[in-house]
Amino acid sequence: MPVSRRALLPILAVAVTALMLVASASAGMTYKTTLVMSEKFPAFHGKLDSKHAFCMNERKIKLYREKYGPDKLLGTTKSAPDGTWSIPIGNRLISGAYYSKVTKASSSEIAVTCLPAMSRLAVVD
Repeated sequence: MPVSRRALLPILAVAVTALMLVASASAGMTYKTTLVMSEKFPAFHGKLDSKHAFCMNERKIKLYREKYGPDKLLGTTKSAPDGTWSIPIGNRLISGAYYSKVTKASSSEIAVTCLPAMSRLAVVD
C-alpha cells in the first residue's frame, strides 16, 4: 500500500529533529586553557591548567623571544599528562622578553575542544 506524502511529513520532522539533537550533542564542550611559564633555570618551564584532563596532556607548546619582525621560535615540546612542560634553551638565553603559546586541541571521539593560550611575558635582563 503506497504511503502519501502527507503521511511522511511527521516522520520526516521527527527524523530531522533527531539529527539536530545528535549534531548538537557531538559538538561537545569547549574548555579554556591557562598557560603558566616560569623562566627559572635550567629551562623555561610551566604548567597548563584546564577543567578537562584532555586539555593538559600532549599539548604542543612553543617558546618565543620577542624581536623586531617575526618573533624567534626557540623551541617546542609537548606537555606531560599533569600539564607540566619544559623547554631547555641552554646558553641561548639573552636579554629580552619571552613567552610561550599552546595550540588549540580537539577530539571528536570525546567531543572536547581545548582553546589555545599564551603565557605572560617573562623579561630577562
